[in-house]
Amino acid sequence: MKVLRLALSVVVITGLLVGYLSSQAAFFEKRTAEYAAKVDQPPIAMLALLVLVAAIVLSFVKDQESV
Repeated sequence: MKVLRLALSVVVITGLLVGYLSSQAAFFEKRTAEYAAKVDQPPIAMLALLVLVAAIVLSFVKDQESV
């Protein structure tokens, strides 16, 4: 389970970092409306929901080493 939690953490941190950097790049290139329209799509929302559900599920799974 530790590996799954670590993998989820890496995915979340990478996603946040890439999202932040791409939003900053869009801001400085004066194309914020285009960027906002690009990320406001159903696949992005479903990916966020999937990550949220995975985090909730992993929070309820006990670690075998801590038992």
